[in-house]
Amino acid sequence: MYKLDEEILRSYFRLEKYQEDRLKLERIWHPEKMNWNTAPPEMCATTHIKLEELEKIGYGKDLYMEVLANEKAVRKEIEELATQHHLWVHTQHISCMGKYLTGAFIAAGGDITRAPTVSAFWKGMGLDVLPDGQVPRRIRGKKLKRDKDGNIIKERNIPALPHVTKLGNQIREQIMRSGNLTKDIYDEYKAYYAAKYPDRPNMYNHKGGARVAQKLLYAVLWEEWRKGYGLAAPWPYAFDILNHAREHKLTIYDFYGEKPKRKRNPVEQCDG
Repeated sequence: MYKLDEEILRSYFRLEKYQEDRLKLERIWHPEKMNWNTAPPEMCATTHIKLEELEKIGYGKDLYMEVLANEKAVRKEIEELATQHHLWVHTQHISCMGKYLTGAFIAAGGDITRAPTVSAFWKGMGLDVLPDGQVPRRIRGKKLKRDKDGNIIKERNIPALPHVTKLGNQIREQIMRSGNLTKDIYDEYKAYYAAKYPDRPNMYNHKGGARVAQKLLYAVLWEEWRKGYGLAAPWPYAFDILNHAREHKLTIYDFYGEKPKRKRNPVEQCDG
């Protein structure tokens, strides 16, 4: 893994731990009622005793403020590191990205040398598709099968790592708010899925549109990430895998700024 990528990943894992600790402390103190600048809210004797004893062993306001300060400092560290990365040259112009999400994206992507194709990158980011066309996920109550050597027979792939899935959710939320090409793609494919599957719940169409927009954004980011390190980044992916309109080879610049004007053929096939 490249040094800067590793530094971002290390900082991200520290941030996750500080966030986890902060949330634990907030749960103890009921943040919906508690304000650290005022006295604790009225509480029963049991809760009062609990908080007094936790304060004695260090789980009080001082610890909370320390964790909060550490969380803010590491988040700022991630943002500063992200601005030193060659992806920031592009992501600073993409409305659904920013300093923090650029850093989180690099942390989620991990070692880019291990993703020689965009298909491999999509799989690592939890965006691959199974042979039956469904999204990889575990089915509740269904046990994983193993062969005679004890290896798992993957009828359905295990989802991506938690921090990767978290990043994906954050980027999809930003896509919904953006005014650039990602929102354009989302609207287009949501309508496409609604027409193709008129009887299924609209949530499936929403998720399908967001997934295609996310995959195409990840594809161009993967390409620039690889090229920035002098690595090969072969292109037929957006066309051969997603059957994307062949009249327009998408590049990172298409995702810059607000929604650009573009000409596209009607979508005929896109089940990615």
